[in-house]
Amino acid sequence: MDQDQGIATIRAGQLDDAARAAYAAAFSARCDTTGGLGTMEAALTGAALFDVVVMGAVVARYAIKQFQRPHGVEAYVMAAAGGLPGVDLIQTLEPHIAQHCQAADRMKFSTRRRGLVKKMLRQGWVIDSYVLGKKIK
Repeated sequence: MDQDQGIATIRAGQLDDAARAAYAAAFSARCDTTGGLGTMEAALTGAALFDVVVMGAVVARYAIKQFQRPHGVEAYVMAAAGGLPGVDLIQTLEPHIAQHCQAADRMKFSTRRRGLVKKMLRQGWVIDSYVLGKKIK
């Protein structure tokens, strides 16, 4: 089902070669939140995938998994990738990502990007916790 979001249409995605190439940016060494222990395939397996289409071209993609927790459902944005010159896709798409998560009790994501944290705080997100890592082998 496609959803018209003004300049863009958001449609169900699939994990084809083009999507894998786009999502690879979200799992690069600079962005990886698993310390090299996770894989893109594992993170995206079982996720709902979405494509953001502008004028017939996919300009961004995002993946969401929902987890049943003891006291509710948590929607986790597993990956987001893409861009459109002159458009802040994070600000533009965050409300629509939230709409995809409306059956959940809360949304969550992990990032290593400090600038993204600052931007999301301005959009009403809060810091839930700090996660620190240390390589032991």
